[in-house]
Amino acid sequence: MSQHYQGVGGASGVMVGRAFRYLPTASTSATTEAPEDADEAMQRFAVAQQESAASLQTLADRMRSEGHAAEAGIFEAQAMLVEDFTLTDEVEQRVRGAGMSLEQAIIAATRQMHDTLAALDDPYLRERAADMQAVERAMLNTLRGTTATLRDLPAGTVIIAPDLTPAETSELRGNTALGFVTAYGGPTGHTAILARSLGIPAVVGVGQDVLNIPGGATVIVDGDQSLLIVQPTEAEVAHYQERGAAQDAAQIRRAALRDTPGQFADGRPVALWANIGRPDEAQIARSYGAEGIGLFRSEFLFLERNEPPTEDEQYTAYRTTLEAMEGRTVIVRTLDIGGDKPLPYLPMPSEPNPFLGVRGLRLSMQRPDLFQAQLRALLRAASHGDIWIMLPMVATLADITWARQQMRAASEALTAEQITHRATVPLGVMIETPAAAMTVDLLAAEADFFSVGSNDLTQYMMAVDRGNPTLAANYPHNAPAVLRMIAQAAAFAKKVGRHIGVCGELGGVPDVAPLLAAVGIDELSMSPASIPVIKERLLGTTHADAHAAARRVMGVTD
Repeated sequence: MSQHYQGVGGASGVMVGRAFRYLPTASTSATTEAPEDADEAMQRFAVAQQESAASLQTLADRMRSEGHAAEAGIFEAQAMLVEDFTLTDEVEQRVRGAGMSLEQAIIAATRQMHDTLAALDDPYLRERAADMQAVERAMLNTLRGTTATLRDLPAGTVIIAPDLTPAETSELRGNTALGFVTAYGGPTGHTAILARSLGIPAVVGVGQDVLNIPGGATVIVDGDQSLLIVQPTEAEVAHYQERGAAQDAAQIRRAALRDTPGQFADGRPVALWANIGRPDEAQIARSYGAEGIGLFRSEFLFLERNEPPTEDEQYTAYRTTLEAMEGRTVIVRTLDIGGDKPLPYLPMPSEPNPFLGVRGLRLSMQRPDLFQAQLRALLRAASHGDIWIMLPMVATLADITWARQQMRAASEALTAEQITHRATVPLGVMIETPAAAMTVDLLAAEADFFSVGSNDLTQYMMAVDRGNPTLAANYPHNAPAVLRMIAQAAAFAKKVGRHIGVCGELGGVPDVAPLLAAVGIDELSMSPASIPVIKERLLGTTHADAHAAARRVMGVTD
């Protein structure tokens, strides 16, 4: 009898193959624990930094030469982390102050930095913690002169592993491996992102029981359903072979739609935009046919450092993104960090419930200096393209009024300093709180546009921690209550003539996206790879049919 293992995410595609157990031990523990001469240890550390950074940069250059610019940025960022002064300081403190061996110090320092990132609210940012795991493994392998490799695997291999680093994942392109399955990881981690970009079917976050699967076992990887099937029946094998052939044909079909605008079968338009987290992801968004950027998470600028980014650093990042989008709209969300795990330069008291505490715009209100620097950078960048500014965690009109006053002050200061900028930039609200959703018509007195953050809106609507997998399955983000709330917000937006989009995960769900567009959502923003799928789904239904389906889901009978 077949066994089914459910994961939490992965990369599209289905494959039938043989399990290959990959259980690297390079970064599980230090091979040397006795204290070392501190000067000699730090000299070895400096050499390991240089060699590890060079190796990661080589990977970045190779990816870029193959046309994977956004993926190259993953390795470039890791190369910078390897040589970051914060990591050096943390390692040196442990070597000199705590008497640790160099390997112990590297493990302790990288894992502390990992834990800091892993505790953040935003799932996208939380999974950037995997970068630190990759840095740890790269440096320890360099120190030991060992290199974990996934090259030359048997044909038809499906890798079963605790997790894969981006470097290991990149080795699979053009390899004989058919796909991979990991016990850990999430859908927005670099490993999953790379797998999607490289076209490698994958399932991540299956749980540690998957590591007990014997090598050589017949397995099916269903990346679309985040499902692993072990020892499948003949009927299951035949079914997935047919699905694989159908998906190959679908990829060819969808590629032909790249430059077709998003629209229903009857021609009614639906803008399809992309969610990104770094400037270099704008290019890959365009490669999938994104008509704009509906959510640019600016947090990457503020993380993994001991001081806030300068105004010029931010300006460069925003300008680079705008130029890559060639005149298309880019919506930048201002700093959205929660109060549960403050950054080193943002000391804040511990909160019993950080999801309801100082996060998003509320944090900006407590640190107007950071907000001013970000606004100045955004207004300066606006001279180079169509930039919109979006405020996270808004609940009242007073929140937006304060932000608009801050934007006006930033513009006045730039004018006084004779710095080129654009004073009038659309200022909008990310609808995450039920309060915002139910008062869109009132918030429109100050807000120029709206975008629904369905992940947090669901959390607050359903009173469920979105990070709790046990509860999340029973209180889904496409529940009737959530869809009704979004439809109501869209109706309010139409009433006052404001643009409204969806930038949460819901916008990229094929069965839900047409329903959202049918109830009044103007624009759907999603991961770039989801755009072709959603575009095809919209073209396969009329607005009237989607509207009828939405009413059924919401339980509307009149």
